Amino acid sequence: MAGLLDDIRVVEVAHPHTEYAGLVLAGLGAEVWLVEPPRGAATRWRRPRVPSAGASCRGGIPFLARNGGKKSIAIDAASAEDRGALRRLCERADVTLGASASPLHATVHTANARVVVTVTDALGLGTSSIVPFAASGGMASSGWPQQPPCNAPSWLALDGAGVYAAAMAVAGLLATRAGGALRYEIPLAEAATASITPWTRCLHAYAMQAAGQGALTARLGPNGFPIYETRDGHVRILAGTPKQWQAFVALLGEPEEIVSGPFADPAFRAENADALKLLCAGLIRERGTEELFLEGQRLGLTISPVHSLRQFRADAHVAARGVFAAVADPEFGTLTQVRTPLVADPASLNVPPRPAPALDEHRSEALAIAATPARERPQGAPPRPLAPLAGLRVLNLGVGAVVPEAASLLALLGAEVVKVESLAHVDFLRRNGLAGAMDVNNSPTFNQLNLGVQSLALDLRTEAGMAVLHRLAAKCDVVMENMRGPVVGRWGLDYAGARALRPDVVYLRSQGLGTGPYDGFQTYGPNLQTFSGITHQWAHPDDPFPVGTTLNHPDHIAGKQALAPLLAALLRRDRTGAGCLLDATQVETAAFLVADRYLQQTFADRDLPPLGNRSLDMAPHGCYRCADDAEGRERWLALAVETDEQWAALQALLPPLAELPASTAAERLAAADAIDEALAAHLRTRELDDMEAALRRAGVHASRVATGDDMAASDASFFPALSHPTAGTRHYTGVPVLANGERLPLRRAPLLGEHTERVLHEVLRLPGAEIGRLTAAKAVGV
Repeated sequence: MAGLLDDIRVVEVAHPHTEYAGLVLAGLGAEVWLVEPPRGAATRWRRPRVPSAGASCRGGIPFLARNGGKKSIAIDAASAEDRGALRRLCERADVTLGASASPLHATVHTANARVVVTVTDALGLGTSSIVPFAASGGMASSGWPQQPPCNAPSWLALDGAGVYAAAMAVAGLLATRAGGALRYEIPLAEAATASITPWTRCLHAYAMQAAGQGALTARLGPNGFPIYETRDGHVRILAGTPKQWQAFVALLGEPEEIVSGPFADPAFRAENADALKLLCAGLIRERGTEELFLEGQRLGLTISPVHSLRQFRADAHVAARGVFAAVADPEFGTLTQVRTPLVADPASLNVPPRPAPALDEHRSEALAIAATPARERPQGAPPRPLAPLAGLRVLNLGVGAVVPEAASLLALLGAEVVKVESLAHVDFLRRNGLAGAMDVNNSPTFNQLNLGVQSLALDLRTEAGMAVLHRLAAKCDVVMENMRGPVVGRWGLDYAGARALRPDVVYLRSQGLGTGPYDGFQTYGPNLQTFSGITHQWAHPDDPFPVGTTLNHPDHIAGKQALAPLLAALLRRDRTGAGCLLDATQVETAAFLVADRYLQQTFADRDLPPLGNRSLDMAPHGCYRCADDAEGRERWLALAVETDEQWAALQALLPPLAELPASTAAERLAAADAIDEALAAHLRTRELDDMEAALRRAGVHASRVATGDDMAASDASFFPALSHPTAGTRHYTGVPVLANGERLPLRRAPLLGEHTERVLHEVLRLPGAEIGRLTAAKAVGV
């Protein structure tokens, strides 16, 4: 088997905090050793289970979905012999992935591996799906306003930490090619925030809000990114630009009351949004979902169906892209699973899904490796821990969130990243400025997602501007783009064009739906969320219909997920001299994050119901309203009991729970309704700050449902203040990575065209006279 990381060995301590990182690296071809306790990883025993599994240690559906392609060795932390074998295995590995909460943490952390990445949990958020998500800020903007804030499906917050851990593992490998070693720490709470709600703090600092985030935190139900009922389902429609509005009117049949009535005025529409939606809803309800989707997209409208898991699997575009693959499981026959969200060219780099291991299945192989001589390492200059990607040059052709956000992280890791833009075609996020659409330098969302990058102003409508772009592409190691349809092809900078300019280029392409039957369809994160089946699962069972969240999911995690393969491709290029194409389609990342739900769906004869805030493994596991704050705003607390000891601690803290006979997990799950009722009644009058602190002191995993106000009240260094020439000093979300205890420094976002002269002079080394001609012709600088 080939793969981008086919010569890399990883030792992963089995823990929910590291699990996703190991899965990402295994999906790129790395040899990943899952180091488990004698009873096996916790996920082996999580529900739901394969119906025919019985007591099999491979029967947990979450384990099968999240550990494919790994090798297993069981290590007893109490055994000196086992710890010694583990240490030797780590010293013969390229990367170790550890969790500070693991009993094997000390052994792995002190082993002499080339790159050590550790996920830490200083706040004690635990391993549930709900508590880290509440701490991230994402829960506050999820669900219907009349319901409790709604948990995301699967383990979104934990997987956010896994994405950063995987990216830093490969960044560390790149940085240590010439010698040395690196150690990185990924704080769980910070990584959850950075991968789910990165612009909430920045919006708050600018005194702005967007879709229930920022200065005003809210659950907007179906209204933030409108969801409409159709004759046979639901669709989400985003009509934020004049062109999209005209397409929406055309889709509705150009009704007179909208075309020539007061709703023709944008200001009136904004002031009467509820009435407009009611009017449109009546027209949409008469038509079918697929008809609306295909016709709306043809007209240029951003519209998508609210798919169930089964509908997504059956979709023609999904089938054409081969999103689901058959896995020959040694116990359960052929399983259908979501493949790694990456398609590479050459095809030999694509690693097919593989089955998860049996417990201790590969022990003899691991011990044989541990007995071999340690790998020799180069003895060159030590790397720069806070700038591991120094010397890398990146051409950023992205707009919006996904590719620009990934490019920004490359820049903050030391790469030279040049964003090409102009006033002729402004990045749409720049149009959200303090003073309106043309205040292009003072947009909080743009400035958050473009930290550290450089801006080159080129008018690509001119031949001269296009020639400059091609000269720059020839000098870049990486080209990244997320343009819709054939745009980059018209520029001569699709993969074939970029490779003609630089044969060893690593090219990242990241569209919403990717090539296939829906190639060129308009997408944003919110409608990818509905298309992928996630919205259908992001709901309480008794919701009127699923609305998911007004977060821009999967935008903020999709770009970061693409970084591990991108950096792995650079590592491969260093070894082979060959570049490659990476197609990291965003909707496939969304589906991959709920791969366990999709695997569970294959065993069901109907659509899976959403879990809401409940867990199949833990009780209590929920979100409870506390006393309102001094301004009368709702305050909510999420908590999860993972062990019998934590339940005893919770009972001691909240005496009404002591009357419930639920000393075991099975008893608590059976009594979940009664426990929730008792908790809700008790917490409704308690102050949030007091309860959160008391629960954490008692060892119970708990977090407030964090809001923008909570982030603003934090004095954490994770939200540093940066000075900007026109926006002033504002707080931004940092990078959840520590190197030897030090934070990666942030650098502000650029003014539009701020680095044009530097790029022309220092990178392209153009003569002054030529720069003058380009400027006079307005090919550059505008």
